[in-house]
This record gives sequence, C-alpha cells and structure tokens, in this order.
Amino acid sequence: MFSPSTVKCTSLSSSDIVIAVGKGNAEFPLKDIEKYKDTTVLDIGTYNGKRLVCLNLPDLEGGVPLRTFFSEAEPEIAHIAILAAHLSWWKALYKYCPKCGKPLKEHNFERCMTCQACEENFYPVISPAIIVLITKENRILLAHNTKFPPKRHSLLAGFVEPGESLETAVHREVMEETGIRIKNLRYLESQPWPFPNSLMAAFAAEWESGELKPDGVEIEGAAWYASSDELPDLPPKGSIARKLIDSWIMERHTAIFAE
Repeated sequence: MFSPSTVKCTSLSSSDIVIAVGKGNAEFPLKDIEKYKDTTVLDIGTYNGKRLVCLNLPDLEGGVPLRTFFSEAEPEIAHIAILAAHLSWWKALYKYCPKCGKPLKEHNFERCMTCQACEENFYPVISPAIIVLITKENRILLAHNTKFPPKRHSLLAGFVEPGESLETAVHREVMEETGIRIKNLRYLESQPWPFPNSLMAAFAAEWESGELKPDGVEIEGAAWYASSDELPDLPPKGSIARKLIDSWIMERHTAIFAE
C-alpha cells in the first residue's frame, strides 16, 4: 500500500524501497541500492510499511521506458512512477528563486520550495492539457501528430492557454489543428501525465461542420475510421488516449451486435 508524503531531500537508507527515474526510464524497485548510499534522494512516502524514495539518475542504465512502464504496471505502481517522474523534474528545475535568484529551500511542512530571502513559495508546476474523442456517424477521428512515430495515430490533444477554460481549449485546438467545429462536448475523466508535468483532461464530442484540413504543423494527417476498419498504429496502453479509443471500439462492437 502506497501512502504519499511531503517531499523532502534525504539520505538513502539500506531499508528504503527505491524507485529510480531518468532518461525517460523507470526502475522499481531499484536493485543494488548500496552503490547509491551517498546519493541524495526524494522522500515521497511509504510503500508496504517501508519508506519509499525516488532516485533521479540522469544516466539510468536499464529500467523500462516510462510509457511502457505505465502500460504494464499495476495502477498503484504506475501512480508511484508518475509522482516520482513529475517531482524529480520539478526539483531539478526549481533550485533558484524565479523572483530574486536566491537559492530555494524545502518548506518545513508543505510540498513546495521556499525562498528565505523574499519569502515566496513555489509549488509543483502542473500544466493542464486536453484530449478529445470526436465522432461522426459512428466513425472516430484519428490524427497523426508530427512528433509521433511514423504510423502512430491518436486523438486530438493540446495544452490549455492562459485565460482559457478546458472547454474553450478543446474547441480552439480542434479548429486550429483540423479546421472542423464540434458540438455536444462533455467531460469524461482525467489522467496525470508526467511528460514532464501535465494533467490530461479527456472529453468526447461530435462533429458539427467543416472538412478535415490538418494544419501541417502539428497534424500531418487526419481521417475518420469505423470500428470495423483496419486501424492505424494506436497509442500504447496505459495512456488515456488508448483507453478512450478502446472504450469506443468496444461500445461500437456492442452496438453492432445488438442491431
């Protein structure tokens, strides 16, 4: 059983359970921790009654790619890896006060860094993003992002901009990336996504008007797919995108057999 706690930089103990993150990989539990005995770690909670710490290893050898780790791990272990990856990124970034430039120190009891010079507190940064499953006449919209592997297709997604609501961000991203308008937008669920610090809010919507016109900058191609079609390479399991796509396929198959 995992129980999170306030993050503190501490010394490693031989009785600790260690999750190591680095270079986009994770290893849990880290073996042979003796060679890291003089390394500073992040105290992030307890796991099965023992102290759980995170070790940030920029040159981590071995381990499993984080995306693969999330798809294969039990939910509780995936939660630990997500937390460890996000906090490691944050701690590595926030060493000096963005306001006055003085070194930051850990807060006495909150999960934040504090500046003793100007008394400002800095909490872990979370960047909200949206992802949306769009349907049109029993077909789903799948798109290829320029950052994806060659044949990978997924749902439309993007970051929320300052001053936007989540809903406004969905409409804007869809229009910017594909040139279509959507209707009947509804919230589904969310997922923390530590690449490096996102919180993904998932929505579903229906096509309203317009022809698909990928922007050519972020989206190279987009098309409507029926559940009976041969689908392109999909996002890995463990991602909220794959969960939404799989749920839609299952719903369509159930509906088809019920007809």
